[in-house]
Amino acid sequence: MLCHTAWTGHLSALRTGGSGCRMGFALGLEWTRTRAGHRRASRTRAGGRNCPKPYRRLRSEWRPKAFPMIQDLQRLRQALGKATLARLIQGMAARLRSGQPLNGTLTLSDASEQERSAIDQFLGRRPSSGMPMVVRLAEMERVLREGGICDSLCEAVQAIVGPIENQRRVRDLAAERWTELFTSLEPAMAELPEYRDWLVGIRSTGLLKKCSGGDCVSASVLLRHTLSVLRQIPQPVVPLAELAARATGDSHALDAGKPLSTLCLRALAQQQGLKLSRSAGFRRQLWERVGVVVDELSAPVLVLNLRAARSTLVGQFLNLMANSGEPCHLTVRQLRTVDGRAFGEWTSRTIYVCENPSVIAAAAERLGSRSLPLICTAGQPASAAQLLLGHLCQAGCRLRYHGDLDTPGIAIANLLIRRFAMEPWRMSAADYVSRVSLDGPPLRARIFDAVWDDQLSREMRSRGRAVLEESVLDSLISDLECRTDDGQSRCA
Repeated sequence: MLCHTAWTGHLSALRTGGSGCRMGFALGLEWTRTRAGHRRASRTRAGGRNCPKPYRRLRSEWRPKAFPMIQDLQRLRQALGKATLARLIQGMAARLRSGQPLNGTLTLSDASEQERSAIDQFLGRRPSSGMPMVVRLAEMERVLREGGICDSLCEAVQAIVGPIENQRRVRDLAAERWTELFTSLEPAMAELPEYRDWLVGIRSTGLLKKCSGGDCVSASVLLRHTLSVLRQIPQPVVPLAELAARATGDSHALDAGKPLSTLCLRALAQQQGLKLSRSAGFRRQLWERVGVVVDELSAPVLVLNLRAARSTLVGQFLNLMANSGEPCHLTVRQLRTVDGRAFGEWTSRTIYVCENPSVIAAAAERLGSRSLPLICTAGQPASAAQLLLGHLCQAGCRLRYHGDLDTPGIAIANLLIRRFAMEPWRMSAADYVSRVSLDGPPLRARIFDAVWDDQLSREMRSRGRAVLEESVLDSLISDLECRTDDGQSRCA
């Protein structure tokens, strides 16, 4: 009963070693030795011979090394380790985790009678009332300090719940490490300026953190491997597994779904202005745009009347098909068995390149074996087309290209002219103006500047209409027709 009625100046209901003339300490938290400048209290004055001895402090060698400001761990756990104080302790622990100091007050909403009683007893005050219950944290620390138990409320809480990590500080340190990581990439990005937007994107969207599991060290390794891949492309033709092994030592590092593959594909798509898709076909085409082969048998290149050395299997096949004037396909697997020397006998010849299969179909139908050699990229050139064009460049062949005069067509032509030193074939501003029609398909996207003719892009922007290959087939077929007995063309 006395536990609920005791107040300042009264004797404690529990063990007590002080007089009734000063603040009483509930729960046996009173001082246990003579303080400097004070006389030792008489046992008989506090309650006679049968009064319990004051609670002695534990020896210093029993104190935990992790909490140097705690004088008596056992008494601390007895005082604060109760279930009725659990919510109060957890509230203080939450503050410490968020990086806030234990000062001011802490409010307990809907405190139970047992919780209220336990807090009142700890603070040595009369029973409180009212909702919510407000606890002054400085008062709690004073009770612990004057009781000779602990000088720091922060360490007292950690002694009860275990070590507490300052989450705000952890977040700040992690943010610093991520900032340092991206700052360290500046020299590398100076070599790859076309990928700066990609780097900004994977940082702002959190994609790098997601791919690395939030670990800055793993992210650093992943970025190093990604930049190694990007430095090695575009390639004439290289299998995906071989590229992965070169860049990372792991031939499966660029497999679909792997973090490195995700980052590399995002970089390639952004650099080429494409919207990233999850489809397997898109991934294959994106890799093939930079000469990386995912599948050696898919996406072959279509050719007509192309010849090669009879000493090679590819040459025998091409010569047989050219004799009959029939189109045929060449796979990456076939083309990797030869190099430019297989086409060396035809270095003086002009080889034409078109964008759409319909041009080859028309040439085969109208000219057959009388057509000059023709290669079709089928839009953006895949690995097989790039490998073949690379062989022909190595052999010293003259290559001329024609494609659609629209937004994608200009982009493809720019790529081929830059990479394979091709000449434009009927793709000048004058050619466009002579063929453009008000009924032609509209240009719905921004027109790239044509690297071979500045006036062409201006005319296309001005007129806003495309000229597709199918609309100029007659002119193209006329250029492809052989007009001499030795198979040479006299066309421009």
